[in-house]
Amino acid sequence: MSEAMQRLARVLGEARTSDGIFSATWAREHGLPSWTIDRLVDDGVLERVAPGHLRATNLAWDLRARQRQALIVTGSGSALAARSALHQWGIRDRPQQIEVLVPRGQRHRRPVVRIIQSTDLTAVDLTIHRGLQTSTPIRALLDAARFLPPLALQQAISAAISANLVDIDQLNQRFLEIARRGRPGVRKMRACLATFGVDPDATVFERDLERIIARGNFVRPVRQLPVKTDGKTYFLDHAWPELRKWSECDSMLAHGSAEDLRKDLERQNRIIAETGFEPMRFTYFDVHERPEYVTEILGRHIPKVVLGDESFTC
Repeated sequence: MSEAMQRLARVLGEARTSDGIFSATWAREHGLPSWTIDRLVDDGVLERVAPGHLRATNLAWDLRARQRQALIVTGSGSALAARSALHQWGIRDRPQQIEVLVPRGQRHRRPVVRIIQSTDLTAVDLTIHRGLQTSTPIRALLDAARFLPPLALQQAISAAISANLVDIDQLNQRFLEIARRGRPGVRKMRACLATFGVDPDATVFERDLERIIARGNFVRPVRQLPVKTDGKTYFLDHAWPELRKWSECDSMLAHGSAEDLRKDLERQNRIIAETGFEPMRFTYFDVHERPEYVTEILGRHIPKVVLGDESFTC
């Protein structure tokens, strides 16, 4: 065996951990110069399967190899999504086409799969499962809602809960964080969540804060009050319009990246500057571990309900 073929054998042996796919850069670092790679491609020993990536032509293309190819083609930050991710987690059967989730605006040279673009993709939505970047079960269900009929979606949620992959309250919370008008599948997912006994209009975080407000006998707030600033409409978690106060539930899930945090702080600053509303910010830890602190802050800003006027909402 020639020295070049010995080097190729070593490269292909190590590439088995990545379903036989390897980068040309990696091959050169392991002793295969560019001219040798080009010759092997011309001789039909290797094939180019994605920009800068190769694979031996004698290897069979199974689903896993196709999935890895799809992730390479669609670029960094992409992940198996929706029905493909549900199949990867063992929740549903294999879909006819590989589905991949990518950040919106990311360009694709060769879209060989169904691409789902997202403006709200964060680190909390992604994980490595069985060696491939994959949407978490929660994110996979939320993205699959656009494709699955209601009964199939309900069955997928039930299967994920039974497999201890999803907590229904966490699913509801992430749904509310990314749900928006016009997003495919929102209405369907909201209806499904309601069948599981959760309020698809309030996160667990927000419901627990409302319990503190009720126990403290404070004036009830308006939930998700719309306010307009600079031509945009924002929604305040809990607002007391007459007092120009609102409470902000700061969730780590909503701030999965520095960019997410920047956008949220910009949103809050615009609301403060242009509407005159003053925020009371509470974290998940505050609400669940320091309710007395939350009660103290509320007491400084929000009046108590007057006896005999319990129905009053600010």
